[in-house]
Amino acid sequence: MKKLLFSLGISLTLASGACSSENSSAATEPIAGQWKLVSVNGTFAGIHDNFTEGLITWNFNPATQKVTVVNNNTNPNSWDMLDTGVYSYQFVNNPDAPCAESIEIDGSVYGCYSFANDSLVIDQSVADGYTICLKR
Repeated sequence: MKKLLFSLGISLTLASGACSSENSSAATEPIAGQWKLVSVNGTFAGIHDNFTEGLITWNFNPATQKVTVVNNNTNPNSWDMLDTGVYSYQFVNNPDAPCAESIEIDGSVYGCYSFANDSLVIDQSVADGYTICLKR
């Protein structure tokens, strides 16, 4: 009986450890990897710019908290947000905003963010800013 209880205890410990590890990495790093900028909309000027998927990519690395942008857009009239380069990013708390956290890139707050259907939406429209849509 002691062997059975000991085996059951070890099994439960291993199972709970595997679940918590899996859940925490998925919950804390959904931004990881490459995203393709597909649209930038908003502001008082009424900007509506759409981009071919893959023309502009953002690759987020949570381990280094860097986003690498490759911007192949040649239209100077399009609002493509970031030039080709490597930028620091972090998540910042928003105690008085419509969302719990915003994303900050290279020292500038880009706004609230959300994930849905393989999309990342960064929204600062509450401050008459941009809504940026990226897809996996």
